[in-house]
Order: sequence, then structure tokens, then C-alpha cells
Amino acid sequence: MPAETTSLVNHTQIDQTELSESFRSLFRQHPSGVAVLTAESEAGPVAMTITSLTSVNASPALVAFSLSKASSATPGILASSSVLVHFIDEASLAVAQVAATSGIDRFADSDSWGYLPSGEPHYKAVTRWARGSVRSTLDVDGAVLVVLDIVEARDGSAGAPLEDDGVVYRNRAWRKLGAPHS
Repeated sequence: MPAETTSLVNHTQIDQTELSESFRSLFRQHPSGVAVLTAESEAGPVAMTITSLTSVNASPALVAFSLSKASSATPGILASSSVLVHFIDEASLAVAQVAATSGIDRFADSDSWGYLPSGEPHYKAVTRWARGSVRSTLDVDGAVLVVLDIVEARDGSAGAPLEDDGVVYRNRAWRKLGAPHS
């Protein structure tokens, strides 16, 4: 006999304003890795900064992330046949800052980016990236959860000693990672 699926939360009995504020506060204190998505849309290249990237599986290689439906880049990313995920480090933080700025042309500096042979816009300062296609999406209120099938991955720092040059986003600020703790 199949188990019944029931929700343990009765949303009508929860103060949504208080919950929303507590939830935002909780996640402001939770450091997240920084990535920039780019894709070629019908209107040209699009880019957006995300902090929701997570590894789903290594074989087959899958990642997942959340996109805001309010973002002007979301439709272009979802409609594109291929998406490039730029993994941001300290040397490429300016890319994340540009891609996170509303109302600007994120590709105005033509010297800072170019197209990969496969057709995706690529910011030259970013040496670590993965390319993939959208496997599935799930609409959830004001967001879209996306699973991406990775078909190519490049680690421009492969073979080099692991540096502490990663960047996280915490409490509305970009932060460089420090030395590891044991």
C-alpha cells in the first residue's frame, strides 16, 4: 500500500510576514558560493549572478540552481539551448558584481567577454566553468528551480595548488574565503 503524502505545514496558520523575515535573516548568515550564468538568447547575451548553485550528481554531471522570475535574464536563460556557469573567485569578482547589477548592459565591455566555440557568452576573467543544457524546471511561486545537464567542465586552475581565493556571499556582501580551519 503506497504511503500517503501529506503536508506537515498549514500555511494559513503561519504568520507569513514574520516567517519571511526570519527566513531572510537565516539565509543572510548562510554563506553561499557565487556563480554567474550566461546564455545566448534571441535578444542577445544574458547574464545573472546566483548564489543558489548546488551539485546534484557527478555521474551524470548535474547541477541545480534557483532563478527569480522577476529577473530580466531568466527567460533568456530558460529558453537557451545551452547555459554557461562561471565559478567566481577573487580574481573574477568584478564579473559577479556586473552580472548582479540591474539596469545595465552586462556585456558593454566587449573586451571582457567573448563567445566559446559552442556559442555561449563567456567572461574571460573566469577560468573555471561548466556548460550544460536545461534538463528540467520546477515553477515555485516567484522562482524557477533548474536542473542542468553538464556536458563540459573546465577548471583553469587544475593542477595548481589549491588557493584560498574563493568568494562567498553572506549578509549582502561579497567575502573572500580565508585559510581553512581544522
